[in-house]
Amino acid sequence: ERLTAVFIGGIIGGLAQSFVAGPAELWKVRRQVSDMIGSRGGRGPSITAGLGATMLRDGIPHGVWFASYEWCKHALEERESSFVQDELKQSMIVPLFSGAFAAAVAWGVGYPFDLVKTRIQAGTSIGVIGAVRDVVGEGGKTKPDLIIRRLYRGFGLKLARAIPASAVGFVVYEYSLAFIEKHLV
Repeated sequence: ERLTAVFIGGIIGGLAQSFVAGPAELWKVRRQVSDMIGSRGGRGPSITAGLGATMLRDGIPHGVWFASYEWCKHALEERESSFVQDELKQSMIVPLFSGAFAAAVAWGVGYPFDLVKTRIQAGTSIGVIGAVRDVVGEGGKTKPDLIIRRLYRGFGLKLARAIPASAVGFVVYEYSLAFIEKHLV
């Protein structure tokens, strides 16, 4: 029950933040590809370009992120050895490892939509379906293993940034929560 609530809360939070992240990321992507776009002329995409893909990238994956964090945290805390349990609970290891695990799982779910979002915002594809077709159709071959490789191109670099950020973020969250519960509530 708790994981379901965490999952749904994560989805709602991810969808809500899409309305801020989408336009901000559109601006970032447009700045990154400004030379390419400038030569084409025209106004470029609207401020909501890629919002659907941003919502797909941030909705369910945020639910997965928070739920997988909670699942991993509880799995580590419930170890039977009292030595390990006490040591892990008193240290940063549980939230650090759980945050890293959560980032890897969440981006595993959401990364293809990040690629799709970026293509839409860069102006190289139109709409989610068009961007997926463009990615899948690259190179002319549509073997399943090649499609997966195309959808996860750059995934390692994303994880190199996301895993440490998530791990540190959840450590700070847990320590802040403990401080607040002990001193302010």
